[in-house]
Amino acid sequence: MNENTAVSFTHLRVHSHYTLLGATATVDQLVARAAAEAMPALALTDTCALYGAVAFSQACRAAEIQPILGMALHVGLPEAMNLPGPAWGDLLLLATGPTGYQSLCALSSMVQGSPQREQVLQRGLPWEALQNHTAGLLAIDSGQTGWLMRLVQAGQLKMAARYASRLAGLFEENGYLGITLHTADDGAMARETVGIGQRFGLQAVALQPVYCLEASEVARLRLLAAIDQNCPVAEVAAETLPEGGLSEATLHWLPAQAVQDRFAAFPEAFAAVGQIVAKCKPALPDGRPIWPKLDLPEEQTVEETLAAAAAAGLVERYGRCPQKPIQARLDKELASINRHGFAPLFLLVADITRFARETAVPVNTRGSVANSLVANCLGITNVDPIANDLLFERFLNPARANL
Repeated sequence: MNENTAVSFTHLRVHSHYTLLGATATVDQLVARAAAEAMPALALTDTCALYGAVAFSQACRAAEIQPILGMALHVGLPEAMNLPGPAWGDLLLLATGPTGYQSLCALSSMVQGSPQREQVLQRGLPWEALQNHTAGLLAIDSGQTGWLMRLVQAGQLKMAARYASRLAGLFEENGYLGITLHTADDGAMARETVGIGQRFGLQAVALQPVYCLEASEVARLRLLAAIDQNCPVAEVAAETLPEGGLSEATLHWLPAQAVQDRFAAFPEAFAAVGQIVAKCKPALPDGRPIWPKLDLPEEQTVEETLAAAAAAGLVERYGRCPQKPIQARLDKELASINRHGFAPLFLLVADITRFARETAVPVNTRGSVANSLVANCLGITNVDPIANDLLFERFLNPARANL
């Protein structure tokens, strides 16, 4: 590869300090690192929780990075089986849009809102519960903390195949098998995982877990686990640590080039990261108002509809040939209203006040909206801002972000 060619990569398995007592990096620190490395997107997959979703989305938008909202969900096996280690496996669930975020909220609430929360966290959410909340979700079996690689490691290949079949049946083209590489021996296990995935149409994807930013912070993860378990650091149970307490596990942020080098033997799994990013669209509103759908004249925009209604009201109040300063005032107000994206609001309020008057419901307005000529022309207000020399900027200043 050309040394000057930048490697494009997105971390999909990322824990912030909202994985309470399980990770150290803040969402701002994670986003800053992604921005510094020119990553196009970043996922947040805290354990069974969405506490950081809003703060993460806002930080990503400020840094012009695509936020991918997700969650590492503890799930039980579809069928009973005794395996060493925890009674749950991690399934990374990523929202492909708003519907997916709703599914994440439902699943998180089933864990966090359960009267038996601790028991659910220890044994995982039943597979049957997951089946009812898959709309808009993309699922990645989470590498060595997921079920499939653990089954492969235990030599339970038939069971691994049955699990892959269930995952493929539930998520279809949005189902993936994550592979993580911590030791030299992990390559053989990853190849077996890739082979099982090919049998069931599940693409393997490269996962590099992130629980902290620097390697020097890894020791803090054991300290946090000790606090969580209320025990000495030396007595922390291995299965409660990231990656099952594997001493060789890489738990800190790796740059894109380092991840590509690590997965050099699995180029398709590395490339699959980009495919997943392309499937994930914004899951939360970007802060702009969401207006009700308006019944507009055919082939007319909301701005054109507002301008036509305001012009008709201007003629009604000031005649067919209003003075140039009055027309200029109306045009200036319309430009400011449209620039702020408030045209739908004016049409909605005008419709409400019209309906109220037609049905003899008392209605009035208050505040600085009386300063608006557009509001007056739409019948929202009865105060003439021209005759009373009222300043529109008192109502909607160009420097003002909202109403």
